[in-house]
Amino acid sequence: MRWLTLILVLVCSNLAFAQETGLDRSEVAGIKQKLVTVQKALGGDPEGYTLESEDFNLPTEFNPAQDGKFWPITSGVSLRFGDKTSKDSQASAEQAGADFQAKYAAAIASGDYGAMEKMMEEMQAVSQQAAAAAMAPQKQPMTVNVQFNTGGGTGIDPDAVVFEKAGVIAIRKKKLNDEHGTLWVYIDPVALKDTTRLSRIDMNIPSDGVTNKTGVFNITIQADGTLSDLEAWAHKMDMDAMLSVIDSR
Repeated sequence: MRWLTLILVLVCSNLAFAQETGLDRSEVAGIKQKLVTVQKALGGDPEGYTLESEDFNLPTEFNPAQDGKFWPITSGVSLRFGDKTSKDSQASAEQAGADFQAKYAAAIASGDYGAMEKMMEEMQAVSQQAAAAAMAPQKQPMTVNVQFNTGGGTGIDPDAVVFEKAGVIAIRKKKLNDEHGTLWVYIDPVALKDTTRLSRIDMNIPSDGVTNKTGVFNITIQADGTLSDLEAWAHKMDMDAMLSVIDSR
């Protein structure tokens, strides 16, 4: 009986703790809205690409520290982009196929053999165009990960800086003898207040925690793909909009 009582006490304690650290739906919605703001500030689909998938990673718990403070919680959104031309060609081919079947069935029903022959010729031309589009060079997939409150740090290669401004720095990492690479964008108005003087990025949080349990204090964007496309896209991003989601510490 004593063991049963002890187990019940532990279970109740764990449930109470889980309830105490659970985020409200409105708090999670607020975090997601900030992620959506950053996603929109990316500037839409990169030139020649189309969005294939998006996956939000949203928190459900907050992290209490000491003295009524909190450890920042992480969240993010992952995006994947593919070649726009190939996707558009595929969609057009599927629509053309559906239209052909409907028209051909109508021609058969009416006994219009001349129309059937003409449609076969048109369908052959569409198939040839689709085959040519499939053989054309395609852009390689691009993946983008936006993360809140990841912290961390890295050294700055002066020759790898793509652009910088107060609170923001973008750094490229090119693969040797390859057009592919990674573009990192770091956003932190405190740690990156004056990037021109920094030789290292350190986006650390206060050692004793923060007062805002759902606050966003820094943003890290990792984009992988064809580096020239990544850099061209990055120059169109709205950094002021991204900075607007950062909370004071």
